[in-house]
Amino acid sequence: MKLAYILTLNIKIDIIKENIFIFGVEHDVRKEIYAMKHIFVVNPAAGKGKNLPAMLSAITYACEELEVKYEIYHTKTIGDGTKFVSEKCKAFPNTKMRFYACGGDGTLFEVLNGAVGYDNAEITVIPAGTGNDFIKTFQNPEYFSDVKRQILGIAEQMDLLKYNNKYSLNIVNIGFDCDVVQKVSEIKRKSLVPSKLAYIMGIADTFTKPLGKNFKVLIDDNELIEKDFMLCAMANALYYGNGFKAAPLAKVNDGYMDLCLVDRVSRSKFIKIISKYKAGLHVDENRNSKYPFLRYQKCKKVVIESKEIIGVCGDGEISPIRKVVIEIVPKAISFSIPKGSVCNALQDKNS
Repeated sequence: MKLAYILTLNIKIDIIKENIFIFGVEHDVRKEIYAMKHIFVVNPAAGKGKNLPAMLSAITYACEELEVKYEIYHTKTIGDGTKFVSEKCKAFPNTKMRFYACGGDGTLFEVLNGAVGYDNAEITVIPAGTGNDFIKTFQNPEYFSDVKRQILGIAEQMDLLKYNNKYSLNIVNIGFDCDVVQKVSEIKRKSLVPSKLAYIMGIADTFTKPLGKNFKVLIDDNELIEKDFMLCAMANALYYGNGFKAAPLAKVNDGYMDLCLVDRVSRSKFIKIISKYKAGLHVDENRNSKYPFLRYQKCKKVVIESKEIIGVCGDGEISPIRKVVIEIVPKAISFSIPKGSVCNALQDKNS
């Protein structure tokens, strides 16, 4: 009888624990998850639509199983994600909502730009496109594809890069890397080339063109530099360009961007450093550059001016500019991190 009683008591305790914890999520967090509405903004064209049926099935199954309030919205055209999210936030100002950008970097860009400025909005991403560079900043990035873990995620306040009334969560860049993105986009529009091969082809094509662009860079309204640059990257997070670790020391919540400037160099020099640049080994732990033609520092504002029209790329979205002002906006967005994942670029709150 005693054994049966103990077993029954243990089962009751387990049930109570299950009521307090869902996969280890504390009770107050669970209440918040159930109180909010979970809105999945799906780009049906992402990844050429190959994984769309499986993604929709996973979303429906997880939401029904966890019994949360949810909605699925399919974007119709470029910019529609931004419009939908913004209108939703305006229409229901007292409802807490989490928007899941179901697509690639472009879908996340649209959802972010629709949600910024609204206190009732959180965002995250379920990767379905190509690139997906922002999630490489996290441990266990595969958890972003696990809808249950996503629903049970907890949001962190993160900085944003603001440029010409647009916002970027990841990296804004100009020069060689922006030209590569432009070429990759052209290649993927014209053929069924896999993403990684398209990036290799894009780099090869850009490398055969004249290298370097002349522009002015004003840092924190204090230091002005004008010369020919190979590339200029202003980073909130770590990775871009399908896995290049341009800003290995960036923090997404420190109130600063990490600026990486590379002077125009010969093709042979550029080839020698590109593997180090991809691995994030171009600077040491104290932000000292390992190369005389590469500059790396933290700052809050960068102004770039060019006599000719050049491209500026924010999270894979390219805009033609002659002048652009890039500023850091501290803790401007709530980004939900899936349960079990950890951001490798969060500054300690006690720092």
